[in-house]
Amino acid sequence: MGLNLLKRGLTKMKFDLTELNPGVFFPFDEEDGNGGVTIRLANGKILDDINKRCSKKKVDFRRGQRHEYVIDNDSLRSELLWDYVIMDWKDLSDLSDNPIPCDKDNKIKLMQGSVKFSSFIGKCIEKLTEEAELYEEDLEKNL
Repeated sequence: MGLNLLKRGLTKMKFDLTELNPGVFFPFDEEDGNGGVTIRLANGKILDDINKRCSKKKVDFRRGQRHEYVIDNDSLRSELLWDYVIMDWKDLSDLSDNPIPCDKDNKIKLMQGSVKFSSFIGKCIEKLTEEAELYEEDLEKNL
């Protein structure tokens, strides 16, 4: 399934500088066809960028005092995260057998409206996260 992608190169650490955060392909269950989805985890820089785009500082003046607070747009945060994490899909079609393009609008529509699709993506993210944690544990043991 390609989950060992994070463990690749333990003897010699190598990086593709043109694609530092490659995706991993997860096939659909057999009854759902031959396709699948390519996803990746969001790194710290991406999460920081998304958080900056989704949080706004507001300032109020009450009784002569300045009050600062933050307003978060959680739905925008989810949409930006889904767009980043879901890189591509293969053999995903509508009921008329027309291919569904892998674009931001369709990613959002499927994640918000399809329990089956969002559950599948959630499980894929869990697997990638577990692999990353195992890799981190291995590094700690070896240091």
